[in-house]
Amino acid sequence: MKTIMYTTDCSEHSITALHYAYNLSSKLKTELIVLHVFDIPSFPGTTMIRSMREMERNAYEEQRGVLRSYCEKNLDDNLENLNIRIEAVKSLSVTEAILRKIKEMAIEMVIIGMKNEHSQRGFLSGDIAKELIVRSSCPVLVVPSNFESEYLKNIVYATDFEESDIWAIERLTEVAHAFKSKINVIHISTKDDEEEKSKMAWFKEMVLQKINYKNISFDLVISDNIYENLKIYLDDIKADLVVLLEREGRGFINKLFHRDLVKQVESHTDIPLLSFNKGVL
Repeated sequence: MKTIMYTTDCSEHSITALHYAYNLSSKLKTELIVLHVFDIPSFPGTTMIRSMREMERNAYEEQRGVLRSYCEKNLDDNLENLNIRIEAVKSLSVTEAILRKIKEMAIEMVIIGMKNEHSQRGFLSGDIAKELIVRSSCPVLVVPSNFESEYLKNIVYATDFEESDIWAIERLTEVAHAFKSKINVIHISTKDDEEEKSKMAWFKEMVLQKINYKNISFDLVISDNIYENLKIYLDDIKADLVVLLEREGRGFINKLFHRDLVKQVESHTDIPLLSFNKGVL
């Protein structure tokens, strides 16, 4: 991995995600791009093209200055010493601006802060985060505003026994290697039968054959309440990151977040969420 992008609204409540993004990029030895998407409000009477162009130019320089100060203040160093590149982009759509930058800059992971009542412009609302998870060509990492840990000791990967899960876990090992993390692979099933046990045995064998990472465990949990038991599991092992595969609305993950993936995670999850998109693996 060479490039990670973190998107921010430069608010006090997104500082946690900035720290998380910087720590992750430092551990992975990647460049960190910090993106700020802004808009210029329209004012009656400002119809001259020259005036609008000058307003845009001034706004761009102003927002770059705000973004630079935001990074330097909260990371306690000059930008030149941090291996950070800043990007300020004018756009009416936060989602489209982020997706465009992912493509233009060949971003390999995008990090966003989880929405709360302090977010500006509806930034990273359910619709925006869901669009990024579904449409992004790279993994999307969502960081809660109250998450402070710099460590990734325990990573949980929720599987539905698909081959795409194996490729996602393989990509995940790059992060796990950097932090010497344990990857806990879990499947929660409503059926207590031999078929589910056979699927887990097959999946475990495939993962261990194809992935060169030793610190992986496998758990099959039987429960009628998939979501609540996943939360219990995350609490029990003190998970630092939960990883899901976006699957076009079907299977285990669809059952887990059938109402709305992002809205449910925003409401109930207090650890970071990393989502891989099956369509781009």
